[in-house]
Amino acid sequence: MNKLENFLLEIKKAKKAKKIPTRQITEFYGVSRRGWRVIERVNSWLTKHELIMEPTFESANFYGFVKISPKPTIAVKSELKKPKYSDAIPRLGIIKSSDLNNSEQSELELITVNKENTLDEAISLMIMNNYSQLPILTSKREVYGIISWKTIGKALSLGKKCLKVADCYEQVEVLNFDEPLFKAVKIILEREVVLVRNFKKEISGIVTSTDIGEQFLILSEPFLLIEQIENFIRILLNEKLTYDDINKVLDLEQYEKEINHISDLTFGHYVRIFENENLFKKIEINVNRVMLQKMLVDVNKIRNEVMHFNPEAMEESDLLTLRKTQNFLQQIIENK
Repeated sequence: MNKLENFLLEIKKAKKAKKIPTRQITEFYGVSRRGWRVIERVNSWLTKHELIMEPTFESANFYGFVKISPKPTIAVKSELKKPKYSDAIPRLGIIKSSDLNNSEQSELELITVNKENTLDEAISLMIMNNYSQLPILTSKREVYGIISWKTIGKALSLGKKCLKVADCYEQVEVLNFDEPLFKAVKIILEREVVLVRNFKKEISGIVTSTDIGEQFLILSEPFLLIEQIENFIRILLNEKLTYDDINKVLDLEQYEKEINHISDLTFGHYVRIFENENLFKKIEINVNRVMLQKMLVDVNKIRNEVMHFNPEAMEESDLLTLRKTQNFLQQIIENK
């Protein structure tokens, strides 16, 4: 039995809720990141052992916590509600700053002010924490607006007296933590900043256009590295092998897709070509074939995961593998 399923079974037997880091769920499962298959399996185990997870596994902040509890045995007035969704669509909750009050890093928290705070208090908090804006709340669930360097500057330029936070604020958009990420991105880029409401309906975080930029920078590097690696492989293979050479290894006639060029082959095909000693000799590069082939096998595994689009940050070890392979192939080509 999987370590995660054992853990869920213990909660069921103890009949007591437990709060753990979201990433610990994936560690118990034996993977580093959430994928749709992992999400489906975790949800099926929760159902099997009559447990609920709040927030849901697919929408929980990866850097925050989830609470796993036994399902209530009796529904009140109506049947237990089914989850809103069970897909693997990336949600706004994957952004670390979307749930600062529930972060694994205890030093992080959502810093807020109320409308009666003085302007110098708000300014001091922004300078102290290097923030460009602060949410203005009347309670954990009620939003008054937001104050920022922009709203302060605008108010002063119009000649307003800014003594209190309420004198120089503006309205702010509030999105739910389970808002689809790509829909949320459009709103954030237009508004520059949004507040996030967690599954308890409390204001839990703040996401800015800078946060979105950082997240997509994290996501884009693996794609760019893999594209460069594939291009370097094509350069190495270009005009070195005949159709018959490749066909002896890959049996190309079994593929529905017509193979007319090196770029028509899959990355798995490239790996098999480099596995073959005779074909490797024809490529004419003076490096260790076994070492190169192993690097490409590792890249292929990472590529298969990347191409399914996982919105969480890649493990540093995988990113290092891609960087090393890209650099290795680049060195070979530049010194040919």
